Amino acid sequence: MRKSAFLAALTLSLSFCTFSRDFSIKKHELLMPPPGGLVNSYNLEEQLAAGYIPEVLEFLVKSKGAEMDSARFARVLGQAVLERGDFRAARLPLERAFAGEGRPHERAETAWRLSQSFYWTGDFAQSAAWARTAISQGLRVPAGWVAFLDSGKDLHPYSGASPGERIRLSMNATSPRVPRVKVEINGNVTDEMVFDTGASMSLITNKAATALGLVKVAGGETTAYGLHRVAFPLHMAWADTARIGTVTLEHVPFGVVPDDALTFQTASGAAYQFAGVLGAHFLKEFDWRVEYGRKTLLGLRLDPEKPRGSRDQNLFFRRLKPMIRVSVNQRPWFLFLLDTGSEPSMVTRAGLRKAKTSGIEALAPMTLEGIGKSRVSWGKISDITVGAGRFMISYKDIVVREDSEGIEDGVLGSSFLANFETEILFSSMTVLFELPSERLLRESQANVPAPVY
Repeated sequence: MRKSAFLAALTLSLSFCTFSRDFSIKKHELLMPPPGGLVNSYNLEEQLAAGYIPEVLEFLVKSKGAEMDSARFARVLGQAVLERGDFRAARLPLERAFAGEGRPHERAETAWRLSQSFYWTGDFAQSAAWARTAISQGLRVPAGWVAFLDSGKDLHPYSGASPGERIRLSMNATSPRVPRVKVEINGNVTDEMVFDTGASMSLITNKAATALGLVKVAGGETTAYGLHRVAFPLHMAWADTARIGTVTLEHVPFGVVPDDALTFQTASGAAYQFAGVLGAHFLKEFDWRVEYGRKTLLGLRLDPEKPRGSRDQNLFFRRLKPMIRVSVNQRPWFLFLLDTGSEPSMVTRAGLRKAKTSGIEALAPMTLEGIGKSRVSWGKISDITVGAGRFMISYKDIVVREDSEGIEDGVLGSSFLANFETEILFSSMTVLFELPSERLLRESQANVPAPVY
């Protein structure tokens, strides 16, 4: 039996630490452009794994599969389209790849990707069917996850709100420096919930789930992972409604975690406790503008039937999480987990090797606290630059994460995001950044308020 598809998929990365705030913001400039001819028929899988998703798609479109096995062409195309965020369009090539593939491990991976494509669009019956197919081909998928998918076969997750409905509400983004909002679940207002793009799905404590009337799925027990793969139990459940701002969604899935899983005791002695987190599966239903300075969250309900993505997108999905394309030390390109629920930004050892950077400092390691009462101490690296969109930040110190399971080359957390008015546009799969000073100038010149997303 091959390793669990869930180890990376349900790695949840809410994290806090005491870290250096010594940094400078500059215009994002690359030292050199990406080399031409980066992708060819021999290195397709390698370059796709490295995060060159647009380049792989461009090559496949131009080559039209010439001199390539048809099953291989369909498999790579389907994976790249899925990671681009066009979930429905990924199904045809993935189905062709599954039908034409003879190797069980590739059939298992392709079936799991098909399960993901249906999961993202809310067709849980088909997602469950393909998950079972992946299991039959040797992939480990927890029975509790399949039971959860089965429980939603007659539901329409996140229904009830019309495309174009808008959200505007106050948020808390200080101590810790991650955005939190109040949500009304089953008609009752919750304590603060973290706006957490780094979590694959939404979570809620057992105490809150009981008080708010969530219905646990029979047989829906599984396991999720915090920092350093610290495991904690997760029981899948459904809320009848979740209201954020003035927008109400129906049939909203949550993972129920132990009460202390969302309690954090930091090295400085501060204690934080949250009722839950709103994860990527929930958040992808909207375009967002996170105004850290104004402590305001703006949202725009998307049309779930419309395809996603754009020519200049810098946001992708991998292992059920949003990944943003960044530069490291002005070298392109790297995939970082887009994580509004993490205070620190981080780079993995794998990312540093890719950037051809050395010099990790093991002395005075930086201690992080995460979901599931996990605590780890990792090293740091000094004088490193991370760039995304129009800006790059030169950090005096940045955390070096030892493992890269589920986060690829690093994490773009609030130590980057909170310096801007950050737009996370799941419609076009782009993340845009605007300095508060730019926003004030734009508004004063136009004499209109900031746009609502």
